[in-house]
Amino acid sequence: MKNICFFFILFIQICFAQKEIVPKYSDSIALVGDFYYGKDNFDIHYYSKNDVLYTTNNMQYQNISLGKIENVCLTNALQIIVFYSHFNTIVLLDNQLNEIQKIDGNLFENPVKIDAFGLANQNRVWLYDDFSQKICLYDYKNNSLNYITTPLNQKIKYYASDFNSFLWVDDTNSFFSSTIFGKITKIGECPKHEKMTIIDHKTIFYSNENELFLFDFEKSELKKIKLNEKSFYNFFYSNGILTIFTHNQITNYKLEELH
Repeated sequence: MKNICFFFILFIQICFAQKEIVPKYSDSIALVGDFYYGKDNFDIHYYSKNDVLYTTNNMQYQNISLGKIENVCLTNALQIIVFYSHFNTIVLLDNQLNEIQKIDGNLFENPVKIDAFGLANQNRVWLYDDFSQKICLYDYKNNSLNYITTPLNQKIKYYASDFNSFLWVDDTNSFFSSTIFGKITKIGECPKHEKMTIIDHKTIFYSNENELFLFDFEKSELKKIKLNEKSFYNFFYSNGILTIFTHNQITNYKLEELH
């Protein structure tokens, strides 16, 4: 019986052994900021300090009247979106950080409480309206708002988007996606975590107890990312490069294909 138990435990350990990725160091950039948002299509990094948005090519944007920057969308370097949650407003910027348009959720015919956002296709932005608990698409050229989903059951905790889909993790750590037509698909359940970044429909990076992991929902596969940093504030992945933000710099690592 003891031998049977031993081999059973060994089998379980092998089956659930955690894979490990050792990324290749690329470079480091000195960067002192309060928060790191990521990089755009042209490998320009964005971060904020004292509610001023900065880039690593020496541009900056500040809107004193709107106060604290909540989040930044870098889906398209030509249309950057800055979110000011305290004033329920998002601001569209061009690649020189000049204002293109300001969207105030309070000024809609039926006010919208913006709780999540992203850049969609055809002059539209994704908005999650906390009042109705629905995801909508706002056409900022024609000033038209289209609610595309039924009310969500839970609050949105993390989110990301591309031009054709909106991705989010809710308060129960369930992972979902919606198409531009409002079709919602449940992708899966997220592991225990402290911070998270959604990469695509299949993949998330998350940190837990100051270690970084990659989880592939399609394969149900967990991989630990072996880093030199003993602590970090934030992380970002794009086009094969994993960026780690510490208190005084960002470090770039080349990472193998995720799938």
